[in-house]
Amino acid sequence: MTFYQLHRKTLTIIMCVMAIFISSSASCFASDYVVKMKRKSGVYTIPCEVNGVKRDFIFDTGAANTSLSQEFVNELLQKKRLLQSDFTGVIQTRNASGVVDNNTTINIRQLKVGNRLIYNVRAIIAVSQKAPLLLGMNAIELLGEWTMSKDRLILHNNTEIQPIETTPQDINDDYSYNVDVERETESRSGNAGEVRGNVSHPKIRLNAYNGDAEAQYMMGIMYLNGEGVPADPKMAVHWFRLSAAQGYKIAQLQLAECYSLGVGVEVDERRADYWRKKAEEE
Repeated sequence: MTFYQLHRKTLTIIMCVMAIFISSSASCFASDYVVKMKRKSGVYTIPCEVNGVKRDFIFDTGAANTSLSQEFVNELLQKKRLLQSDFTGVIQTRNASGVVDNNTTINIRQLKVGNRLIYNVRAIIAVSQKAPLLLGMNAIELLGEWTMSKDRLILHNNTEIQPIETTPQDINDDYSYNVDVERETESRSGNAGEVRGNVSHPKIRLNAYNGDAEAQYMMGIMYLNGEGVPADPKMAVHWFRLSAAQGYKIAQLQLAECYSLGVGVEVDERRADYWRKKAEEE
């Protein structure tokens, strides 16, 4: 064999090895899925779908739980993307100020991140009406292997993610743990013993969203007095109006009082008289 033939054979072998390596690398790369993220105010947000409704969530590896705002939950209910059976219970969490929050928990039946569809992810409903949407570690861990590169989330090993069932026992375990957190908090000074939340009556909230006039009136009272929710006179008037429009007499009288005293609305005696007369009708 001549030198030229030997050199040519060696070159052919090297090219074959390189082709195999490139093919293997391409195959590995093809198994990854890249999600473009947005950077805003020092945090990264990622597009998600909650039961088919699209929203950007903060990708928060420092949060144990996925968290939804009350406003977003309202939208999901209005679009009938949440069912009564999706409301799973109550837990207590402590924020950075040491205040213990009572939070309703819901089960997200389907949560899509990139090309990954995961099932039965528990989320808490934040106390604040417009709280940021957080993708916490309880959801991130279900995505499988991933890495971040600047503004990109790379989901590795593109395989089907098996559903993780949420059981009542899981909820009870977490609730017991957080009650202990509350007891610990009460021994501290300042506002550390304060307990607030959005779930003194979770069934009332759900019934109010579903159009029950009495529940809507009770929601108004909760917002008016700050019972289980932060006091918000404007939200109170909102619920009183919904209830009064359905002919609920007590709500009509309460709404008249709000217009007369300027609670949550501008003083308007004409509207106050209107709702008083409506309440007197048979």
